[in-house]
Amino acid sequence: MKDMLIILLMFAALIFGFPMLLNGIPVQQAEPGEAAPAPVFPDTVNIFLTASGEVKSITAEEYIEGCLASQIAINYEPEALKAQACASATYALRLMGELKGSGELPEGADISDDSRTCQPYFTPEQREEMYGGSYERYAANIREAAAYGKTHILTYENEPICAVYHAVSAGSTCPSEYVWGAALPYLRAVSSPADKEFINFECVNEMKSEEIRQALIAYDYGIEIPADPARWFTDMSVNEDGYVISVKIGKNTFSGGDIWRILGLRSTAFAVTYANGIFTFTTKGAGHGAGLSQYGANSMALAGSKAEDILHHYYPGAQE
Repeated sequence: MKDMLIILLMFAALIFGFPMLLNGIPVQQAEPGEAAPAPVFPDTVNIFLTASGEVKSITAEEYIEGCLASQIAINYEPEALKAQACASATYALRLMGELKGSGELPEGADISDDSRTCQPYFTPEQREEMYGGSYERYAANIREAAAYGKTHILTYENEPICAVYHAVSAGSTCPSEYVWGAALPYLRAVSSPADKEFINFECVNEMKSEEIRQALIAYDYGIEIPADPARWFTDMSVNEDGYVISVKIGKNTFSGGDIWRILGLRSTAFAVTYANGIFTFTTKGAGHGAGLSQYGANSMALAGSKAEDILHHYYPGAQE
């Protein structure tokens, strides 16, 4: 069970490259002199299930439970699960506002289970396939966390925040501008020192220069790439935790988030060396590094922190 959950956690870190929602969502206008009502998660969610092609109406709690089952190690502490449930619900609510009327979803759908455009969700059948009978051991914690998430939405200026999250930070979280190019006040660098204790905190992987060349061309067909791979990845700027702020490939400047997405790296905190046609990437943590660190949240919960403490730590300035 432990090995399976670690694999799930690492898989989540690699695929959950959420779209940034920077424009905000429409909020209900208050009458003159009245405060605008706080955003509320709907009682039901119409989710487009990509595997079956159907739009299914489920309760809010069922949706959040499915998000938790697909996004975080289910044996984590109850308060960490609550914090993740709040992040998942907040992110979904903001996403629903952005997608409404956009034409990106089938008619009648509020959201999708496609991790490329929305956030992942496991149906009950997928949960059974993933966890088998061991899911029931943690089901009560998952249900309690889902109920908490529905009623606790994180806001900034009365709008749901971009409540992004990741598996393991590099020792502190990554400012949003390093990943998506926009600085959000509640996605700043905050300390998460326990993440350095993660069993696979630092990893090394190799890529052939031709693999990288093809990935760059797929990203931008007109990109100018130096013939000599030794001239790639120059002028790299990193912060004190190792997150890449910017790096050059020829005349092209990329953010750490750009390279993370283009090459499918494990983390936006990386160092790179080159020899004999092979690039070696050494990464720290897992995921984009912004917002909630799931491993850090669990460490805080083990130390006695409540969900609200965890949320206020990883999303400074956000209101609950």
